[in-house]
Amino acid sequence: MIETDVVVIGSGAAGLTAAITARELGLEALVVEKTELFGGTTAYSGGAPWIPCNHVMKQIGLDDSRAAAETYLRAVLGEAFDEDLVSSYLDNAAPMLEFMERHSDVRFKPFPLPDYESDLPGAARCRSLLTPEFDGRLLGDRLADLRMPLPQLMLFGSMQVEGADIHPMRHALKTWAGFRHTAKVMRRFVIDKVRHGRGTRLVNGNALAARLFYSAIRAGVTLWKNTPALELIVEEGAVRGVVVQRDFHRIAIKARRGVLLATGGYGANEKMRATYIPFAEHHHSLQPEGNVGDGIHLGLSAGAVHDPAHAGDCIWTPVSLLRKADGSVVKYPHIFIDRAMPGCIAVDPQGRRFVNEGTSYQTFVRTMHERGLTKVHLIADREFVRSYGLGLARPQPFNPQPFVDAGYLVEAATLAELAHKIAVDAVQLEATVQRFNEAARRGEDPEFGKGVDAHSRFRGDQTHQPNPAVAPVGIGPYYAVALYPGDLSTVGGLDTNGRAQVLNAQGQPIPGLYAAGLDMNSMMRGRYPGGGSSIGPAMTFGYIAARHMAKGRTRAEQKQLAEVA
Repeated sequence: MIETDVVVIGSGAAGLTAAITARELGLEALVVEKTELFGGTTAYSGGAPWIPCNHVMKQIGLDDSRAAAETYLRAVLGEAFDEDLVSSYLDNAAPMLEFMERHSDVRFKPFPLPDYESDLPGAARCRSLLTPEFDGRLLGDRLADLRMPLPQLMLFGSMQVEGADIHPMRHALKTWAGFRHTAKVMRRFVIDKVRHGRGTRLVNGNALAARLFYSAIRAGVTLWKNTPALELIVEEGAVRGVVVQRDFHRIAIKARRGVLLATGGYGANEKMRATYIPFAEHHHSLQPEGNVGDGIHLGLSAGAVHDPAHAGDCIWTPVSLLRKADGSVVKYPHIFIDRAMPGCIAVDPQGRRFVNEGTSYQTFVRTMHERGLTKVHLIADREFVRSYGLGLARPQPFNPQPFVDAGYLVEAATLAELAHKIAVDAVQLEATVQRFNEAARRGEDPEFGKGVDAHSRFRGDQTHQPNPAVAPVGIGPYYAVALYPGDLSTVGGLDTNGRAQVLNAQGQPIPGLYAAGLDMNSMMRGRYPGGGSSIGPAMTFGYIAARHMAKGRTRAEQKQLAEVA
């Protein structure tokens, strides 16, 4: 048996934040990752934590208050509001951010994104923060150990693109600023491709995962890949360590301070999905292949609770599917880039609109669930596709024809022909477009209010007026892409208290066992107040868990801890 202070199972935002915090507080920390890549679901994400009262928003003249954040969370969560979890989060989220910026290479920049439920009391802007790009070359040979983003969200195989790149790239052939920005990004990518075989400009969640990984290495965290956790070591009701498999050997590890479960939920476990996810046979997950519920099963073996009322909670997103000739399927998450733009509509199987297309990905799919919709279509004209793209089909100068040929996009000269091809009622679809266009010409959407709420208005094309989110669907030819319910991750993990301690059936902490990230039953309980409502709590409760583990120290160590913190 080997010994350490803290064992972290999983290497996403929760696990690496906890490990870095533990090291900075003077603890030994070991991270075990079952796959060959570090970064978890975070590496696939937007990398934008939702942090109320953060100090970064002051850079653009904004402010926040704890009272406003609590008011907003009460309004969003309703009966699901958990005083212990929410209070702990609001007390620790901003301090976590400051701690990480002082003691690691994790950095954030302001982003004036409105909260997703922007009409509710207490809503604010810039609680969602962005991760600045990271130079992957700093990782040296360890760059190969970092999980890359989903290929379908990159260009040319490994060129990463962030939100700030989208507008100038769309205008690369229209404005000097757009051309200059695009040329700069392309030049960096070409040089990287020649020298390193891939792009090394890391953005979004990949930049966050890289910054955490780089910081963990520099902090002296021990990082083991290809090391699945097999079982917890439980003695007299307390978790004392974990047994892992490494290089074909079983290794028992004693954890003097505790074990943190941060394995990333169960999104890649088909059996668990069939049990918990609505319309599971029609649902599509974008989680990494290793996220099969290991942390949940380990916790259950020690007496933890997986609350069936929230086990199926997820971060939802509409997903389109490209079925390739080799039988593989490419899943594309329609988070906001296309459907939030002016000039498209989403219709149900009857050819009617059913939602504000620019609403959050969470609300979009939740509405599908509520209406029993397992397949809808996003519809636009050729000019829209040229300007904004449609799913995997990128805007000009890219050609959408290969996606038409592959059956991903449906193309038709008229709305009636399009309706026939996508099996919706032609009369109803034509009436829907006519009704939408009449108001859209005035920049209005009286039926669903697209562009009226601050969030969908922000997500639109700010160069389009009077409403950045609304424009008529123009003349043909028309295009449609099928959207299915999907998820970015599960968030229905194990019950914990505000100290990230895993609870047993009696609601008591299991000594030595903690959970954070997607292995923790989210304090949001299936709601989604703003962009990063998973990453923010993941990092915060990872930080909380490490600090709680560090509390059982000697008086001299406590003094040293206070100086570091």
